[in-house]
Amino acid sequence: MNVLEKAKLIKELNQLLDGLEQRSLSFFEIARSKARVKEIFALCDEPIFKKQILKFKSHIQPEKAAKDFAAQTLFQLSFRGVFQQDSALEKALYLHPDFGWAILYDPHQGWQIWLIPAANRTALISEWGNLDDTYHWMLEQQQSYRCLKTDHELKQIQSFVAQQIAKALTETETETETNLTVSTDELQIIALNKASNSSELFIAEVDAKQDQTAADASMQQSQQPAFVAELIADSSLTEMDTKNPADHSPAIKDVPETLKLNQYVAHLHLLHSEDTSLQQLYSLDISDLPELYQHVDLLLYGADIENWQQRPIYLAEQISQQGHFIKYLALLGAEDQMQAIRLMQLFNAPSQHAMAAIKQIFWVDLADRFTDIESLFEAYIHKAVCIWNDENYIPFIPAQLLQTQKIIQFEESAANIHTPLLLLKERQKIRIIHGQKRLALSQTESAYPYFLLERHHGISWQMIQMIIAQLKPPIDCRELYKEIQKHISD
Repeated sequence: MNVLEKAKLIKELNQLLDGLEQRSLSFFEIARSKARVKEIFALCDEPIFKKQILKFKSHIQPEKAAKDFAAQTLFQLSFRGVFQQDSALEKALYLHPDFGWAILYDPHQGWQIWLIPAANRTALISEWGNLDDTYHWMLEQQQSYRCLKTDHELKQIQSFVAQQIAKALTETETETETNLTVSTDELQIIALNKASNSSELFIAEVDAKQDQTAADASMQQSQQPAFVAELIADSSLTEMDTKNPADHSPAIKDVPETLKLNQYVAHLHLLHSEDTSLQQLYSLDISDLPELYQHVDLLLYGADIENWQQRPIYLAEQISQQGHFIKYLALLGAEDQMQAIRLMQLFNAPSQHAMAAIKQIFWVDLADRFTDIESLFEAYIHKAVCIWNDENYIPFIPAQLLQTQKIIQFEESAANIHTPLLLLKERQKIRIIHGQKRLALSQTESAYPYFLLERHHGISWQMIQMIIAQLKPPIDCRELYKEIQKHISD
């Protein structure tokens, strides 16, 4: 089955699932729709239809769907379960008041995520929605509160605690042999107390190491928030021990010289590096598209090259040290989100580029869109799901999509590289509301940070003119955007 056939099936799936969600079908139509969905799933490998399967399971097996979803996140060990009663959820969540998250399900309203933002604090609660949207909300809270440790970090701490318990037990047993007999219960209490104290010291030491590493890092690394920096800053929190790389690096498989990307043939070029983490990372070059490198770097992690189409593609916006947009970065074949973030960070390090955001998309949504910057932008904005972004993240829009003539003339405040454009989309055209001074900073940038308003949301030029007239010049972009949003909500 080719990509086009799979795309048609996914379109049919979406139509079937939308019908099931509207709850307006007869019993016969519901049964027929569910049967057809199962037929489509049987036609292709399950990973191809990962999003659609989750959506379908949310209807027929909501609890299992939520558990499967949680198992694929970076925070499975902090997950406290799926509940249909908020009282039961609260009881389970607050059994561990230091940290954790849980999912609440309601057949009519959908899903909520409850998240403890700090030790012994009342949980934050998302709006009702689907699993993807509520998890995105949780990632935003994680960026603000840093309240959860990833599974990898927790396993490292658990391993350390276990070693301290064993050490404490050995020391205590030696003391009891020479002094007095201690009961088994007392021995365990002593050991656990020692381990508990040691684990607190360990966590403090890790944080101190990360702070020192961040202080000594290059300017490029300092642009990245701690969440990304932690992935490579301290060897105790990475998957590979640099002292013994041969013991931990996966076996390098034979890989083909070319890879089929839709109708194109890409040539694989191994990225030579002393870092064992990059030994199976390849750049992809399509000779039929010599201009492709101008808007996207294509990478492939080749440890399991046969199954790369079944895994998500990771897309990132690369930026310079100063904050200019460079191009997109696409990573194929990564085994999970943690590995994707780490590989992208390591790839960017030599050029001192940073990442503004990283999103996840499936090949079926990218296959016909990666060769053109405008199509790639549309896929990135509308088809991809964000898994990480910088604390002050604002997305970028390609310069060629803009109608740069300013419609309403007014005095703008001074601009710098981080000042966004304020845009209005109408009749398939994107026009400038605020941004004349930002554009004047450089005429060679390929993309600009932006806020986008849309005409069909009830926004008109007359409304914008009225709001501008009420503001004191020079007018700030963010202030104007905030006032327009406020006017719409009122």
